Amino acid sequence: MLLIISASLTCAVIFVGIYNLWLARIRVSSYGDVFYQLPGPASPSLLFGVARQFWTTDPTEQHEAWKPLAVRTFVAEMVGTGTLLSEGANHRRQRRVVNPTFAPAQTRQFTELFLVKACQLRDILALEVAVQGGVARVDIYSWLHKMSLDVICEAAFGCNIGALSGERQSNELFDAFRLVAQQVTRMSIWPMLRFFFPVLRVFPEEQSRRFARARQVMGDFAGKRIKEKQRELDGSKPKGPHRRGDFLAMLVEANMDQKIAVMQRLSDQNIIDECRTILTAGHDTTAITLSWTIYCLAKHPEIQRQLRNELRAIATDSPTMDELAALHYLDCVLREVVRLYPVLPSSLRITSEDTVLPLGEPININGEIHDRIWLPRNTPIVIPILALNRDKTLWGDDAFDFRPDRWDNLPKTASTMPGIWGNSLTFLSGPHACIGYRFAINEMKATIFTLLRTYDFELGLSADDVGQTPTMLRRPMRLSDPDSGPQLPVLVRPYRAE
Repeated sequence: MLLIISASLTCAVIFVGIYNLWLARIRVSSYGDVFYQLPGPASPSLLFGVARQFWTTDPTEQHEAWKPLAVRTFVAEMVGTGTLLSEGANHRRQRRVVNPTFAPAQTRQFTELFLVKACQLRDILALEVAVQGGVARVDIYSWLHKMSLDVICEAAFGCNIGALSGERQSNELFDAFRLVAQQVTRMSIWPMLRFFFPVLRVFPEEQSRRFARARQVMGDFAGKRIKEKQRELDGSKPKGPHRRGDFLAMLVEANMDQKIAVMQRLSDQNIIDECRTILTAGHDTTAITLSWTIYCLAKHPEIQRQLRNELRAIATDSPTMDELAALHYLDCVLREVVRLYPVLPSSLRITSEDTVLPLGEPININGEIHDRIWLPRNTPIVIPILALNRDKTLWGDDAFDFRPDRWDNLPKTASTMPGIWGNSLTFLSGPHACIGYRFAINEMKATIFTLLRTYDFELGLSADDVGQTPTMLRRPMRLSDPDSGPQLPVLVRPYRAE
């Protein structure tokens, strides 16, 4: 019986695969030779194409050579259908409610919180240094992950979960994120098959179970706090101490506004999905970028020294947001890290109607010059963020080098990039640009300011052993030990002025 089911499933998968390939071939050929004959990566095998190279290419290089798979299905499994995935009128409705939360004035008020959490991490590292005899070997990614989770929970929900201090309340939430991150340090064929063949999604597998568990934990966490905020706002519960303008309070209050038509309000499930999005996008992406910042500074000690000199010139340990914004070299360093190590290496868009895509440079196909491409409705378009951020025709021959000084004399070709920050596409642009980019940048500046004034960082392993997970979010990992999950071992020693 099991053999019959297995054989039937295999035949169904093969049939669906052949059918989808036939549909793709018909669709592509229907729009002429230009669309069909666009040049792509050279295929080393007529039978297997680039499959072998896809599986054997180093994870740090894959997204610079290959177009990634669409990831919307996997994102929805984790965070639901909040602002991150919604489209059209629904996206505009959600964005209208969420936007004020991350306005510049709102972000500014969290400067103190950023510095308090950064100082807490600084003190934890001081204890590690003392225990380990003057030089501490730590997984800085893990600590930054905990710190950023503390920050987003307090800023967004007015709730101190104590991830840094290891309190029991934080363990379940933190462990849920950590479990998902550890699961995805290797490429796996089964999630890809589940993506391409929806019929396979009825069969559970480890990654989807972990996503479901993390989503449940986040949903329970958010749902409880939504009810608390609703009771506070309708007067049935005394108002607890929460930071003015925290995300959830503003979201619930705006959603209860009598000026908003009932049909335009968000349901509790919508708000829970927004909370899941904020929890995921608001902490892990920041922790990853901070980790790559520490990596770059540890790998380039002369740049680390130059940046530390600028930071230590500030006479206070508690700078204002304006003082942090005025630190020119810190800004250059972060722009360079964000350019070289975008958390999201690519993004996906789909044409909503038939359109023409103009080309930056004409291409020659069979002796004919073409300066545009006809794209039918529902054509998927991959935006190769990492490839564009490292494109030598835009950034120069040293595009792959970590060189913060480039921002003092940016090439004209790079200055035309349409991103909302740093002349790169890391935070994207347009209606689906990262809504919390100011929050993330200010948190990262406060963290680097606090840690680098106190410590000297050195890589705790060979730079050749540091790689990036071949997944949706590019976390640091040890190439020699991928099964241990995302990590970045560094040596931390107290800074002593020469």
